[in-house]
Amino acid sequence: MEKKEKIAAAEIKTAVAKKDKPKLTPVLTILEEAIKIWWKNLKKIIMVYLWGALFALIPVAIVLAVISLNIWVKGNLGLIIASSVIIIAGILMAAYFLIRGYMGIFILVKDNYIGKELDIFKATRKLFWPYLGLTVLTSIFILLWTLLLIIPGIIFSVFYSLACYVFFFEGKKGMAAIRRSTELVKNYWWPVFGRFIVVTIAIWLLMMVVSLPLAGVSEDSLFFHFWNILIQTVNFLVGPIVLLFSYRIYQDLVKIKKHEA
Repeated sequence: MEKKEKIAAAEIKTAVAKKDKPKLTPVLTILEEAIKIWWKNLKKIIMVYLWGALFALIPVAIVLAVISLNIWVKGNLGLIIASSVIIIAGILMAAYFLIRGYMGIFILVKDNYIGKELDIFKATRKLFWPYLGLTVLTSIFILLWTLLLIIPGIIFSVFYSLACYVFFFEGKKGMAAIRRSTELVKNYWWPVFGRFIVVTIAIWLLMMVVSLPLAGVSEDSLFFHFWNILIQTVNFLVGPIVLLFSYRIYQDLVKIKKHEA
């Protein structure tokens, strides 16, 4: 009898502990809220993106102009090298502005969607190199873990998934941001992983539905090119939904860790 009472007490203790452990917001609630916030602020989100795209047009135009000259056909080695350098530099410069456009969405969210879009884009300039450094560092770590086996790569990609949010919303850089992300996800790896899987599947299904009209259509047709542009536009527009979805997970974990402390 005494043994049964001890087992019952242990089960109650475990149940209480599980009940007391804070939970993340349900995945469908997060997705619904992310879509509502995205829709409400879509104009500002697009404008921040467009400033990056607008500045990227200049190097893109230069690259296209150099390519149109057909310098490679002329066979002059000096011109080939010079044009290759210009093309590579132009592509990197265009990527620089486009990445800053994406960074602007983080700042827009941080500033509660207040402020002029151009000012928000300008604010990304001083953050670009630290952000790029964090992105490269995180990618290297994930790659190294993946080289061991695919499973460690998946595990640590989830642990490091909030490093960019730590960078923008807490001001931590490099290894400090990575360690903070790991700390936030710790003990909540499965809930975070599950939520990322759900939103990934949701976006994948959406893109599959949007791509359906291209089935059986010739790649040389005008419709194919038009619809492909539409697909890229949809992909461009839904990207911030994933950002907002992940940001809510980050917010939940920050509150939980404060509660635990």
